[in-house]
Amino acid sequence: MNTYWLTFLACMAVAPSCRAASPLEAFERNAARAKQLGATHVVITEDIPPALWEMDVPGDPYPAWYMYHPGLLKIFPPAALEKYVDKDYAERVAALLQARCEVLRRVGLKAAYTANEPHVLPEAFFADHPELRGPRVDHANRSRTPRFAPCVDQPATLALYREALQKLLKRLPEVEVFSFTTTDAGSGLCWTPALYPGLNGPSWCRRRPMEDRVAGFLTLLNDAAVQMGRRISVDLVEIAPRQWMLPTFDHPELIARKLPAGMAVNHLEGPDGHRVATRRFGGGAGEFAPVVGVPRPIAAMRALMAGGRTPSARLVVSVGDAAGADFNFKVLEAFQKAGPRNEVDLWTALYGLASQIAGKEKADDLLSLWMATDEAERTLATLNFGPMLTMGGILGRWVNRPLVPFPETLTQAEKSYYRPFLFQAKGEEQADDLVDIQAMRMYEGWGARLLVENILEKVTGSLIRAEVIASRLRESSSSPAEWELLGQRLATLQCLVRSAGDIVQYQAQLDRVKGLGGKPDPNPVLGAQSGWDRTDLMRLARNEIDNAMRLRQLLLSAKAPLLDLAPAPAEETIRRLGPDLPAQLKRKMDVMNAHWEDYKRLFTTPNP
Repeated sequence: MNTYWLTFLACMAVAPSCRAASPLEAFERNAARAKQLGATHVVITEDIPPALWEMDVPGDPYPAWYMYHPGLLKIFPPAALEKYVDKDYAERVAALLQARCEVLRRVGLKAAYTANEPHVLPEAFFADHPELRGPRVDHANRSRTPRFAPCVDQPATLALYREALQKLLKRLPEVEVFSFTTTDAGSGLCWTPALYPGLNGPSWCRRRPMEDRVAGFLTLLNDAAVQMGRRISVDLVEIAPRQWMLPTFDHPELIARKLPAGMAVNHLEGPDGHRVATRRFGGGAGEFAPVVGVPRPIAAMRALMAGGRTPSARLVVSVGDAAGADFNFKVLEAFQKAGPRNEVDLWTALYGLASQIAGKEKADDLLSLWMATDEAERTLATLNFGPMLTMGGILGRWVNRPLVPFPETLTQAEKSYYRPFLFQAKGEEQADDLVDIQAMRMYEGWGARLLVENILEKVTGSLIRAEVIASRLRESSSSPAEWELLGQRLATLQCLVRSAGDIVQYQAQLDRVKGLGGKPDPNPVLGAQSGWDRTDLMRLARNEIDNAMRLRQLLLSAKAPLLDLAPAPAEETIRRLGPDLPAQLKRKMDVMNAHWEDYKRLFTTPNP
């Protein structure tokens, strides 16, 4: 019989239905709901404040990838590390995690802890302890400063982890399950093939077998817990390699054979390598992030079905999209009641859920809405080199940066509200290129423009269809506010998709025109018309001004969150938009309107 450990990522922010509650009260409400549905553990490490102290080198964006990850050595620092980390920040996060554990204790649940390990440490520590310097773990094209993780082949490093883990377990006794990602976001093990800077590490440990290295690290964690009379499980999982990437572990099954029970690598638990480690369901907004609260029940139930077919799998259920927490619980409850095992069962379960939410007379409409959003997400995912609306919309600040023909001429004041938040480790030439995203140019060129335009037209069509259905449901509902909010979220999502399309098309045309090297006629003859490329570029610019205006109106009129925004301006980061986004959108519009005359430097001005 399959064994399921239902682990919930309870929402840490306030859902629309409980906006008056504090974040901790909302956490408790969702933890109690999770227990009712059979959860055994709740992840406590979601939605923590950013470690701004790790942005320690001006102009280097790379720490933005790991500033939200609660590495053991930095949140529960051993004595030897205390002077190298921000102790006030560490205590702030530890106190937050402790408060969440106290909630779980009252509710009768255990806690799960997620992080990236072995995690990057400050350079000052390695300067003082050069013998502990492990692999370089930053991405060389996305950072301006080399970053290193500690070498876990060193007994002294293992001693640091022992002390940190025991401090954690003493303060957070509810924590039983750990999930560590490696080779991403400032983490990595010596001499693994997938390290972003390439195979590297100290020369002395190069020939140590990988299974001994990983087994030594995980066994140390297991032994540290046993010394305290505790049993924990740890799953060390490589970042899933994309087509252009190497895997971290060539033979995880060999590593698993050397692990004690409860310790796992890539979901293979020792000592016999059976597959019992974590599978995840949900996890937030998916391809739609940073838009919140758009229902994704089809994808959610498919994930549950996939997990259910794996013998002895541990299932991790995420309702981390705070705005959609209540809905995600309904999806899980419907799945548990129906127990679908094939496509017919799946659609029967979804129709039952739609009937429960909208009534039988409107179930067809709601199911059609879900099908439209699922179609939109799957189509958008074909452009995923990292979710497009995150990689471009947030990290490239497509949402709020202006489109102008000569971005290099913008003043510091005109750039000040968005430039510090671009994930760009190279020069200003790359930063001014709208489609140079983290040294990836996957949306560059005319062919990319045509492909992206074709795909996003389909995505937009699906989202418009979903918005129309939401409007129809609102008109016939006794509680129209719920459907009105969903309609606003779908409209917001369309704005972000349109912005992505405008920007890719704009940059392709701009590159094409500048590449031709033509000179405008300073004195066009009477009757000169606008060239097609001039008309196209200026049309896209006007589209984006109007799109920014529409997004601003939506944000100002909504009575509940539409986007995941930082709680305070000081917490706006490269990874998260700020709460003053409406004002920033106004600045985007103003800057673009101030630079219409710049197009005369590219094109002959029409003289009809």
